[in-house]
Amino acid sequence: MSGPGFTDYTPGYGPGGGQWRSWDPERKDALRQRLEDELERRRTMWGCDRQFCDGSPHGKYVMQHARWNQLPPPDLPRLVRTPDSPVPVEVSVPWLEWLIMSGRGWGKTRTGAEFVKERAKVGRGHRIALIGRTAADVRDTMIEGESGLLSVYRRTERPDYQPSKRRVVFQNGAIAYAYSSDEPDQLRGPQHHTGWVDELATFGNLDKVISNYRLGMRLGRTPRVVVTTTPRPRKEIREMRRSPSTVVTGGTTYENLVNLAPVFQEQVIRKYEGTRLGRQELNGEYLEDVEGALWTLDLIDQHRADLELVKPFIRRMEIAVAIDPAVTYGGDETGILVVGKLDDEGFVLADLSGHFSPHDWARTAIQAATSWGAGYLVAEKNQGGEMVLATLQSVGLPRGVRYRGVTASKGKRLRAEPISTLYERGMIHHVGVLAKLEDQMTTWTPADKDSPDRLDALVWACSHLFFRRRGMADVA
Repeated sequence: MSGPGFTDYTPGYGPGGGQWRSWDPERKDALRQRLEDELERRRTMWGCDRQFCDGSPHGKYVMQHARWNQLPPPDLPRLVRTPDSPVPVEVSVPWLEWLIMSGRGWGKTRTGAEFVKERAKVGRGHRIALIGRTAADVRDTMIEGESGLLSVYRRTERPDYQPSKRRVVFQNGAIAYAYSSDEPDQLRGPQHHTGWVDELATFGNLDKVISNYRLGMRLGRTPRVVVTTTPRPRKEIREMRRSPSTVVTGGTTYENLVNLAPVFQEQVIRKYEGTRLGRQELNGEYLEDVEGALWTLDLIDQHRADLELVKPFIRRMEIAVAIDPAVTYGGDETGILVVGKLDDEGFVLADLSGHFSPHDWARTAIQAATSWGAGYLVAEKNQGGEMVLATLQSVGLPRGVRYRGVTASKGKRLRAEPISTLYERGMIHHVGVLAKLEDQMTTWTPADKDSPDRLDALVWACSHLFFRRRGMADVA
């Protein structure tokens, strides 16, 4: 019996309305299968042949599909900026690495998976390297993830993932092998035709990973690697961008909003857009470290902590709320930072800074001290003298919270350098992402004349927690 077509039912209650209930099980199963096959066809739809397509549905491409910059670049002469040339020069050598540096949610993972799918069509004997930060990242994101390698195939065509052998075997005989940056020597020796490297900028052993996988790309006439990563200022990424054998593709989170959950736009994009971190993570901009800055995003990221992991230890911490009060209302922000210390580790727990009236910043700081269980309110008293203490007292200092006024008798650099050293030693962790604070930390230099209010509050809190027993806090 031939299966029913999609016009074999009428609108109504359930599939086919009243007719559906009278169908025999075989006919119902046939229709279900046709519907599932069509949904799979649409879900696995990818590139079209329209030039500069934005991925919107058109013609037989009835679903969102690949945008033009998600398709592999052609082998055409191109302009590159090499290390020895101040202006771009034209090169015609075939590309080896396709470096995709874009914002979160742009579609990097799906693009990498589709690249591997296309290359694997060569068939038996084709060898592919799947390289992630950790073995878990390769498994959970690159292979089994929602946009991973298995997801881009229909169920009947899906390759066989063999976790114990660290490989994916395709139905046509091609094989992909899994590697992690934790063990870069795994890449020493194996040869490949194709590679997919995901989130390269987050790797440890970055130089060894890159050199080992490049030396292994020696099979076939045109070995190719796609590198999908959020941009970060690392030396190896900088060198890769300037290589004549690299094609660079950029993109922003905003290009793919139609495929992202509304809550992502509401809670994530709005929080970070307009900040330096947002330019990197949302706009996909490659931001070089600011010369002379005492902190880099890479340094902060290395020791970042997760709130859920830190929560059980907060009650045991010594906590201080630091205030860097604005001189005038409506001008500079008032910096308000919550910082905790447990043994020799510091944790930046919250940034509550903002434009406040004196009464409002005092109330905000006192509420933070109460809710976080702080023992001290630490505030700079250079500008306002006893005004700071009087303002806090007018709101009502809670029992058990002591006030400590600190005097800035040294320059900002001398105050900040000891705190920067604590970061370099891995002793201070940001709990979650504190975008505006991190913007100030990574862009402020001693030559700047502006007042980094959030950074100043951070320095007061850390100086109090780490150095006050040496008598340094009052002159920090």
